[in-house]
Amino acid sequence: MKTRALIAIAAVVAVAGAGMLLAPSLYEVVDEGDDIRPYDSGVVYEIRVADSVTIYAAEESRPNMDSISGSVLVALAVASLITSLVLRAAGKELRLRHFYALASLGFALLAVDEFFAVHETIGHNLPVLTDLPGIERPDDALFSLLLIPAIIYVYGYRDILFGTRRQQWLFAAAFAAFALAAGSDIVGLSADEPLEVISGACILGGFASLIAGHLSTCIVAPPTADFEPTRAAVDLEPSRTA
Repeated sequence: MKTRALIAIAAVVAVAGAGMLLAPSLYEVVDEGDDIRPYDSGVVYEIRVADSVTIYAAEESRPNMDSISGSVLVALAVASLITSLVLRAAGKELRLRHFYALASLGFALLAVDEFFAVHETIGHNLPVLTDLPGIERPDDALFSLLLIPAIIYVYGYRDILFGTRRQQWLFAAAFAAFALAAGSDIVGLSADEPLEVISGACILGGFASLIAGHLSTCIVAPPTADFEPTRAAVDLEPSRTA
């Protein structure tokens, strides 16, 4: 069953990646503007699909990868924080609570960076970073610095991250997709964004599996039908005698 689940996950990721890579070649944005339709419509795209069908799409229909990634990071930050608090309330080990607390902090910082382009903005004001070997854009150097705490975190909590076969596959796929995205960006290919989406999806799946497993240990099963109260519990009941 687990093997089938892993195969299904790999198939979904592969299909999603192939779709994102092939989709741009299936349509062409012919025109855009706020005067394409004969009424006040705001910005509208005129799209030619498969060179045979013309459709009109609202500006909001165009996916913004930064907004999608930022939203996923916010969700992961909130889920990790809640998990840390639940584990604390359940009296679970301190190291496991720290694992989720640090994950929440990291996801939150990445979300802020994704929404407000923090490291790109700083890079634009530090052009001297392009003098470093192998650096063409200054924000690339700053992003490389972000990898240092991430690597330390992964190494320090590797026993938790890779505790099951499913998590090993998901996180391995995430790291592989991220490495391919970085290499694609360096050589100037356009596959970096789809690969980053695949990497994020695998990380999301891995943390969802982790959170579900750890929260399940905090669930207390309800008493069975044949449950009988102890003598101490009976003594605590109020007397019904006048």
